[in-house]
Amino acid sequence: MKKLLFILPMLFFATIIFAQKQDPSSKRILGSWYSKTNVNTKWVFNQDGNVYNYDNNQMKVMYKYTVSRSCQNYSDNNTEYVTLRDKDGNEFCFKINGVNEKKNGILSLTNLSNSETLVFVNDVNIKIAE
Repeated sequence: MKKLLFILPMLFFATIIFAQKQDPSSKRILGSWYSKTNVNTKWVFNQDGNVYNYDNNQMKVMYKYTVSRSCQNYSDNNTEYVTLRDKDGNEFCFKINGVNEKKNGILSLTNLSNSETLVFVNDVNIKIAE
C-alpha cells in the first residue's frame, strides 16, 4: 500500500512534466522562413506583429499580421489563419496547415485567394519529401 501511495503521485507529476502543450502557432511562426521553391524569398515574422518579405536580401514589402481563428469570411474553431494587412488596408488570408510541428522546421500555408499551398523552411538545408 505504501508503494502505491508513492507511485501514484510520481505518475501524476511525471504526466504534468512530460505532457506539456506545444507553443501556439503565434509563437512558433516567429522568425525567418525561406520559400521551399526559392530560398531567395524570405518571410520574417516578428513579435511586434510585422512580417517582412525579402527577395535576394532586399526588403520588398512589410505587412501587419495576426494569427487567429478567422480571416475575412473564413472562420473555424479548429483552424488557424494568418491575416496579412498592407499599408493600404488590403487583407490577405492564409490558412495555417502547420507551423514547425514537432520542431520539423516547416511552415505550410494555403493562400485562400487562389488555394495555392506555400511551403517555407526555417533552415535552407532542410530537405522536404515530395
